[in-house]
Amino acid sequence: MSKKPTVEIPVVRPTMIQVSGDPRGDAAIVFETVGDADVLLVLPMTALVALEAMLAKASQEQAKHQPVQ
Repeated sequence: MSKKPTVEIPVVRPTMIQVSGDPRGDAAIVFETVGDADVLLVLPMTALVALEAMLAKASQEQAKHQPVQ
């Protein structure tokens, strides 16, 4: 993990995602917070692809601990 300072922001829920039609464009994700301001993340496509992969892996791991429905 990076030695840079980390900012922790409690998020209530995601409220919007916008993905550029240009494969080299950016994606934007807005999160509602408990504070006075929401968070806007602007991700280059490479970061969005990495985030999607991380979320998929986390979902697979979480599914291992869920009872079969």
